[in-house]
Amino acid sequence: MNLTNLGARACVVGAFSLLGWAGCVSPEPQGTDLEGDSAGEVGEAVQPLSTVTFRSSSTATAKNVTSLAVTKPADVVQGDVLIARIANRNHVEAVIAPPAGWTLLRSDQSASAIKSWVLWKVATSAEPASYSFGFDVSAYVAGSIVAFSGADPANPIDAVSGQKNGNSATLAAPSVTTTAASGVAVWFGTQVWAGSACPASPIQPPSGFTEPLDTCLVSSSTGLLFDAAYAQLGAAGAQPAWSGTSPFPNTNTAQVVTLRPAGAPSCSAGDTFASTYTTLGKLESTDIVEMSGLAASRVNPGILYAHSENNANFVAINKTNAALVVGNYVAGVFPWDWEDIATGPCPAGSCIFMGDIGKKSGHPPPEPTTFAVYRMREPNIAAGETSGTVSGDKFPFQYPDTPQNAEALMVHPTTGDIYVVTKNGVTGLSKVYKFPKPLPTPNTMSTLIHVADLQIPLGADENARSVTAGTIHPCANRFLLRTYRAVYEYRAPAGGSFESAFAASPVALTNTVEGQGESIEYDTDGSGYFTMTESEAPPYPLKRVARQ
Repeated sequence: MNLTNLGARACVVGAFSLLGWAGCVSPEPQGTDLEGDSAGEVGEAVQPLSTVTFRSSSTATAKNVTSLAVTKPADVVQGDVLIARIANRNHVEAVIAPPAGWTLLRSDQSASAIKSWVLWKVATSAEPASYSFGFDVSAYVAGSIVAFSGADPANPIDAVSGQKNGNSATLAAPSVTTTAASGVAVWFGTQVWAGSACPASPIQPPSGFTEPLDTCLVSSSTGLLFDAAYAQLGAAGAQPAWSGTSPFPNTNTAQVVTLRPAGAPSCSAGDTFASTYTTLGKLESTDIVEMSGLAASRVNPGILYAHSENNANFVAINKTNAALVVGNYVAGVFPWDWEDIATGPCPAGSCIFMGDIGKKSGHPPPEPTTFAVYRMREPNIAAGETSGTVSGDKFPFQYPDTPQNAEALMVHPTTGDIYVVTKNGVTGLSKVYKFPKPLPTPNTMSTLIHVADLQIPLGADENARSVTAGTIHPCANRFLLRTYRAVYEYRAPAGGSFESAFAASPVALTNTVEGQGESIEYDTDGSGYFTMTESEAPPYPLKRVARQ
């Protein structure tokens, strides 16, 4: 949005060039012991891994229960990374209550038959003998935990994906993009089963993967097949879409987690920044009308996305000099007013999230009461996806209290949680909301969850305290908010969750002196942050503040 009292603007339509490559098409999330074996391991020769090494696994099943105890895998030591997959039959509405220390990565579900959660934790020096996962409904459930040594204990999760596959013998997981070389992909397949015994070979993992477990929950109508497998990865970057197979064309879920090896180049967070900024270059693009947001690509190294406020265009630019790399991407929807952009994990691997979230201010009467975030698969520039309409999914939402004005959109780099931060230049009190998880299917109305209230420091005028953009640090332990006139960082305490940063006092960082600042983004390794100004016409200076 424009600065206070600058008045209304005309809405300009950008040039539309159609290419027709696919966007995110997969909807978001979505007992009796196994022949007397409620927890155990399925032994198999394991492939050697360079740094991240399979440690052990355990499984458990139960009928008509509201909790499932899964034994700690054998020989786990402090610093090992544990990944749990928990699944139930016929209660996709169920909400999981993880044990202490476990973090939910994602859940995927069918319409009614199956729901699978993936969670993780880093082992401490005092792990319990088993972990009890609770549920708010009674169901047939199955679970497994796989343990790995050699993963980065501070930042082990590199990428996550998953989806449900309806009535299919293929257990397909969407591709992911990794940021570290020599990691490990961990694949989970879970499938509906109605047999009276486990089949001889329930699920075949993707080619090149090693299975530590492949078993089932037996029930004549509410059973499950479940499999886990892992594979060593090579270079960082876009990975193939890994698919397993089954002899049975039944509803299933397939999910992938990739682990970062210890010692891999990683994001890093620091509290000291340079007192001056550097102007890297200026963006020259007729596709951009009032530059309003920046987001770092997870698929295309060295690329930032920059978007218009007053048309549906966005472009890819070089983060070192603001040179236009790809112009004329067109979002597959015409917004009232794009306010911010972010990248983050999604069922397709990595997606662009754009927020049409600020239209309360300046919208012709009557003011709207609903808003939307759009999710589009990131284009792969190296693969030739260099122009055209980017199709995707719409996630409409309403606030739980009253309609708000907002210009800051943030997506958690690991969990994919979507946050909206409101704008109130009069009082400086911004509210933080997030989407429920799992996300509903596209085009289904969500009611956001109120997370926190943030008091922005009071400046000389409303423009100093009006939040116009936000971004979450790649280490997921802090976030930036900017106003037209200032930049603030909110830092979680050591060992605290990301959302504990909302209770932190804002730390003023270097102001890039843009007058009408509306864009901010961390560098992908956390070594600094970028800003851009909104102005009526190009060129748009790209500025960077380095961490010291």
